[in-house]
Formats: sequence, C-alpha cells, structure tokens
Amino acid sequence: MFRDSRGVVHTVSSADPLSDLPPGAAKALQAALMAPASDGATVDVGSVLERCDAVRELVERWQDAFFSALPDDIDLEEEARWAAEAGMSLDEVEAGYSEQEDDEDELDVDLLGADYEDEQDEELDELVELLERDVPDEDDPRRVLPEELVAVLERELLLLPLRVRLEALVAAVDLVQTWSDLVADHEKLLGHLVLAHAEPQEVTGHELLVDRHAALHAVAGPAHAAP
Repeated sequence: MFRDSRGVVHTVSSADPLSDLPPGAAKALQAALMAPASDGATVDVGSVLERCDAVRELVERWQDAFFSALPDDIDLEEEARWAAEAGMSLDEVEAGYSEQEDDEDELDVDLLGADYEDEQDEELDELVELLERDVPDEDDPRRVLPEELVAVLERELLLLPLRVRLEALVAAVDLVQTWSDLVADHEKLLGHLVLAHAEPQEVTGHELLVDRHAALHAVAGPAHAAP
C-alpha cells in the first residue's frame, strides 16, 4: 500500500485473497461461515448469506475507519519507495491522473442536462447526512455474528501493521464475497466443486452441494489443493 502526492491510497492485492489474509482470520471465517451442519441437517442457506453480508459490512466499516485514521502529512520519499516495491512510480501515477483530469475537463456538462450539478449536490448532501447519522444497535452487523469470530477478526486484522492492514481488509471482503456467491448460485457452486475440488457431483440439491462444499473445506482448510 502507498499514497501518491494527492493522498490517494493505492494497493496491490494478490489474485488469491488468502495470500493477503492472516491464516487465523481465514480459519475463523471458515468456521463461522462454511462449517457443515453438526446435526446432520442440510445447511440453512439464508443464514449463511446473512452472516456473509454481516462480515462484509463490518469489514467495510473497518476500511472506512482505516482511511479516516490516515495521517494528513505524506512522506513522498517513503511513498516512492513503497510504490517502487509495487512495480509503480509516483511520477507514473501522477501522469495518469493528469491525463484523466484532461479528459474530464473536455466533458461537456450541457450534455448531461441542466440539473446535473444540482443532482450531484443533493447526492453529496445525502451521503454526508448518512455518514453523520448515529447507527442504531439493531443495524450493527455484529448482531448476527458469533462473538468469537468478531474477536478473532479484530485481533487478526485491526492489529496488523498499517502497510499491510488495508490489503488484509480487502482480502477478507473478497474471500467472503466469493463464498457468498457460491452459496447463492447453484451453477457456480456445482462448477466450483468440479473444477476446484475435482469432485464430480451426483447430487443436484443446492443445500446438499453447499453441505458438501463445507465438508471438503473442513478437511482441507480454507484454501484449495493445487491441481
């Protein structure tokens, strides 16, 4: 992670979110979101999706807090070193921004309609009002999550060094989103079991496939075995 001279944060994330996510956090997410039913019953897909949504919302709030806590002063020499390690340079980033601004300057606002600027102002006011509003307890995503999971995520993610914390937070959202997509989409889950787990499926019931997927990960862990 590094910031350019404008204060914009850049991250270079791995293709596999597990590469950026601490193992303890990944195992805790797996136990809370993918554990097979202990009583032999099929998994409650709705409950799994609700927990996945709650994790994503919680971690995204932590991302917002991360950006809010960034210091105002930027050490350009230090940021240039981090950019170089990411295979970029601050000059290249700045040049890209200049080209983008030139394109925006050429935009004919009249083509967007006379009320465009007023609409933008109204949207901004609504966003500020939403951010300033007190969040009631019933809207806290932690209400549907096990306390053990929240405690592990706080320890594993929020106590990371600043330079790697954002990548880990992004990776957590990406991993949970992937699992949520598999749980919600029958065809995607079926294809995943065949391609990622090399397991032809004879059953077609969606809940049974979700159970089988969870059971496979219970043995192998959050990652997939190399093909």
